[in-house]
Amino acid sequence: MTIRGAGRSWRAYAMPVKGTQVSGTLWVFAPDTASRTQLALVRNRVVTTALLAAPPSALLAWAIASGATRPLRRLRKAAAGLDPRATSVRLEHRPTRVAEVDDLAATLQTVLARYDEQATRTAQALDTARSFSAAASHELRNPLMSMGTNLDVLAHPELPDTDRAEVVEDLRREHARLLGMLVALRELGRGDLVEADAFRMLDAAEVADAAVAEARRRAPDAVITLSSGSAPVHGWEPGIRILLDNLVGNALAHGRDARGRARIAVAVGAEGDQVLITVDDRGPGIAPADRQKVFRRFQRGPASTGSGLGLTLVAQQAALHGGTVEIGEGPGGAGTRCTVRLPARDAAQEGELPSRRDWLTVTAQRSQSSHKEPS
Repeated sequence: MTIRGAGRSWRAYAMPVKGTQVSGTLWVFAPDTASRTQLALVRNRVVTTALLAAPPSALLAWAIASGATRPLRRLRKAAAGLDPRATSVRLEHRPTRVAEVDDLAATLQTVLARYDEQATRTAQALDTARSFSAAASHELRNPLMSMGTNLDVLAHPELPDTDRAEVVEDLRREHARLLGMLVALRELGRGDLVEADAFRMLDAAEVADAAVAEARRRAPDAVITLSSGSAPVHGWEPGIRILLDNLVGNALAHGRDARGRARIAVAVGAEGDQVLITVDDRGPGIAPADRQKVFRRFQRGPASTGSGLGLTLVAQQAALHGGTVEIGEGPGGAGTRCTVRLPARDAAQEGELPSRRDWLTVTAQRSQSSHKEPS
């Protein structure tokens, strides 16, 4: 204990003493000057040590921190020099064994990859929009000019009734052709821009049933039969419907027999790991040399009043679903059979689509080039 008095202080220690002759308490007093001296000495040593150790410690801490953050600074410098709009160079990162830095680099690479993907899809969408405009302006020019001429003829006051009825019928045909071409161009654009997440498991037989029912309604004079079984396919339902509508529509337009009757047989079913779709007609058939040409864009026969894009849409949708389409002879060697084979499961199920997504773009380019070719 510390005892103070008369302006001084002592350190005191009391110890009980008990013996045979003496008992009591032994008190030991000592001035506290020595302890204060020791405290001052310790304090000075602590301050001196701190002053001497602080600079090396700070330098060591800076060196450690600098080494630890070097990968992050390198990553920042690499990322700062990237401009996705001006260059195709992308972030390259070597593993640093620093989990946080490697995770951040992976996140940046993922973000840039998604940016590239969206930029590509945006460019494709712009190309598709331009192509729609180009194809429409070139392919609709002649029908519109023809309609204008017919309207001028109708305005003639002395036009006979029989001629007037013929002109009106021409106008109806041209109108139907214009409408069909615009619809076909729109569907080509949809096929070029569809995303993988639009694909799902569906039954192609159900889609075929709806397509046949619509065809029967539009062509009540035709005999259209459907033979179907379960046909599960991972596909884009509007695309499968476009494929079937155009196959049946093409058969109705070009597959009539010599008496003008249309007898169409549609079959849908599973065959191994594929879905098989066939459409048979009783028409004049297609020569072997022309069976690939009919899939070309705007390919029309001399007597055709269609858009020339129906079978192009079939080919597009077959390719989009990872399948094939071919034309052969009908049953018994008469008429035409269109056969489409689609895989039950396709790369689209894994989030991927075929690399070719330019059906409308090429359509517009070839349309323009065909107009520029000398006759």
